[in-house]
Amino acid sequence: MTSTMKMMAVMAAMLTTSNIAMAGDGTKENPFTVAELNAQKDALAANGQVVWVKADLKGLGEDGTLTETGSDTKVLNNMAGLFGDATGDFVAYSWQIFGELAMSDLTNTKDLLISLTYGTAGHPYGNTSSPQYASNYEPETAHFSLEEVHGALSLNIQNGLRGYHIASSYVIPADVIAVKVNAGYSSSKGAYVTYTDYDGASATTVTPKNSALVLKAAPGNHDFVLSSALYEQTISNGNTLNAGTQAGVNTGTAKNRACFRFISDATKPGFQRNSDENYTVTLEAKDEIFLLVNTQATHFWGNYEWETDAKDWITWNGGQYSSAGINALHPSSSTQHEYFDLQGRRVIKPGKGIYVKDNKKVILK
Repeated sequence: MTSTMKMMAVMAAMLTTSNIAMAGDGTKENPFTVAELNAQKDALAANGQVVWVKADLKGLGEDGTLTETGSDTKVLNNMAGLFGDATGDFVAYSWQIFGELAMSDLTNTKDLLISLTYGTAGHPYGNTSSPQYASNYEPETAHFSLEEVHGALSLNIQNGLRGYHIASSYVIPADVIAVKVNAGYSSSKGAYVTYTDYDGASATTVTPKNSALVLKAAPGNHDFVLSSALYEQTISNGNTLNAGTQAGVNTGTAKNRACFRFISDATKPGFQRNSDENYTVTLEAKDEIFLLVNTQATHFWGNYEWETDAKDWITWNGGQYSSAGINALHPSSSTQHEYFDLQGRRVIKPGKGIYVKDNKKVILK
């Protein structure tokens, strides 16, 4: 056997015994298998690199036995998920994705595309412009920390509008506008309702977890990315949309408040009174939302008026609704221009520096 042939035989043996010939390289286009990911832990811990892997979500909690998690941030099991494929398993953490999630909240758990890091740092969850919302709830020992989960949530938005709530944080897609609604009361003027749009096509925006919002888009299915990125705190501020904890009857107490369930109708969507003043609301599905309205109000001011003597209906956006206008929203094929740093991590709000955009290096000044 020649020296060249001997060298080739040695290299083949090394590939066979070291890691069964790496098929993926950890990029979004060519993600790792779970076995390949687990084999790279030391290298990932050393450089903090973001990598991609394809895996199933087997269950919630560190051992995958939970059907839903709780809100206690001191319990690591409540912010973990067990992922795996035919080659192995791994546990990954994210308070914003797993904090109060139930498996039934997701539309798919198979063959997910996931980005993550491995190390002791975790993620500074929250909003850096508001330090009180920024925390790190992950283990101090080396662990997998989720960045994004693709393929777990696809929503059908009929008639152009859908009220929606999920326990996780998510990126508003480029073909969707998320709307927060604030119902308030002025003793001198009466009640008011305001609407604030967050357009996924104009900026990459991450919602706080547990946000109740109205999603506005062309009718059809829309894919949502679960995210651990720093979220937009203004979505929570001044948002009186709420969600229940279950399908069926939800009860609570709220003085001088009534619940108005959001209903999307092809001709006249809006909020329909669904409770007495004891805050009892009946929802057809857990992810439905409702608006809390002050029952002291005798009238609306500005462009908003009660439409029935019983004060049991509020038309969406003061009647400024058109199914044709909704259908003309950003088409599903629109592309969101995302920025990544040189380590491959997505940057939600890039400042000055060098980034990768549309697979090209760009400099923001």
